[in-house]
Amino acid sequence: MRKVYMEIKRIEDLSDVCLEQMEGTSEWYFCKQCEDDFCDMYEAEEIINNNGEFSGATCYLIHFPDGEVFRPFEMRKNIYIENPVFDNGRIGFLEVDFTMKTITIYHYIWEEKKLVTLTELPLALVEDCYNLSLKSTPLMLGRDGNDGKYEVIWPVRKDLRIGDRETLMFRYDEKLYFHDWYENPEYHEEVVVRDLNTGLVLERFSGNIYRMPDGSYWRV
Repeated sequence: MRKVYMEIKRIEDLSDVCLEQMEGTSEWYFCKQCEDDFCDMYEAEEIINNNGEFSGATCYLIHFPDGEVFRPFEMRKNIYIENPVFDNGRIGFLEVDFTMKTITIYHYIWEEKKLVTLTELPLALVEDCYNLSLKSTPLMLGRDGNDGKYEVIWPVRKDLRIGDRETLMFRYDEKLYFHDWYENPEYHEEVVVRDLNTGLVLERFSGNIYRMPDGSYWRV
């Protein structure tokens, strides 16, 4: 019997990181890296509020199938780079600079290894960084404070009333797709589709919906 050897590709210059596939594309993976123990953005904000300084968190991109590593950002103190978002062939990044008290949204043009600034906002626009994240497509910055509303911060500013258990999954044009669940009496999942401009429910259906690596959506 012919022996089959496992093919292993060595990704150079990366260690002690976890690769994650970027939703909506089969080409891109990413990994987060922190100087100290890993933390999310809200925890980084708390560290700064308590200690005055955060060591920094950045993000690297890994392209499939060649394994090339891209480093759009350097590690810098008091700056947090959130997970990237795939946006119609471009990669969106969210940066929070706690020293300058700014929120910056970028497109990364990977062919040119160049960051393009889409907008810079004052950090004071948000109460805190809890659940602050980019969604697509197209890019949108929002925040879910688990208080019965979803805050759209950019490119428009709106507060949308939502259910207590709703969590935003993604945006598709002018529609927002939320995941909802309840136990009555058994566990049940639903998708709630809301209008971006009014927050009104356009559709509600049982099950879930997934954004696949080829950009399509599967409903189950």
